[in-house]
Amino acid sequence: MSHSPAVSEWDNDYARVARVASQLRTQGLHTGGGNPQQQLQQHLARLDSALSTLPLAPAELQRRRRLIHHLRGGSVGLSPSYSRTPNSMSSGTDGGGMSSIGQSPYQPPMSQMASAMQQQDEMIDELAVGVSRLRDQTQVIHDEARMHVNLLGEMETNLEAAHSGLDEETKRAAKLKEDQSVWRLQLILAGEGVLFIMLLFLGLSP
Repeated sequence: MSHSPAVSEWDNDYARVARVASQLRTQGLHTGGGNPQQQLQQHLARLDSALSTLPLAPAELQRRRRLIHHLRGGSVGLSPSYSRTPNSMSSGTDGGGMSSIGQSPYQPPMSQMASAMQQQDEMIDELAVGVSRLRDQTQVIHDEARMHVNLLGEMETNLEAAHSGLDEETKRAAKLKEDQSVWRLQLILAGEGVLFIMLLFLGLSP
């Protein structure tokens, strides 16, 4: 079934925040206006507070809170090196272009692997929501089609009943007309018989 505009707007906001969180985990985006992790947490808090105003079933609310919880856990586990600018990443090299002693390529910790798994879970949840919506829409279309078929069947039954009623009324009218014609003929014959008898008596009288 279709959701209200408020729910659709919330889903769109969540999708944007999820993309930002994914970029922070993979690319280390840095905004000049402040800490991106702090801004992400603020967006997640706003989404969480907006859930209480959405006209959703408890199961849908719980599922969305679980998605927010996954994003919060993934953003908390981000390494500080993800928020460095490209300039700061290159500042550790010496004049010959070699890396400083003791530095090694960044290896993702276990928390990053867990965040990736959580992101996969979120994508599966979103796919499940899409399948559920498609199933609901299919059920609605099926119910409407069945309702139209039942309505057409009722209309056909009513037409047959009306046609039968018209046939019965036509037969009744024809029978009544026939009965009236027979009765009228009988009256005429009776009148002619009486008139013949009267003329007979008049002809026999002196």
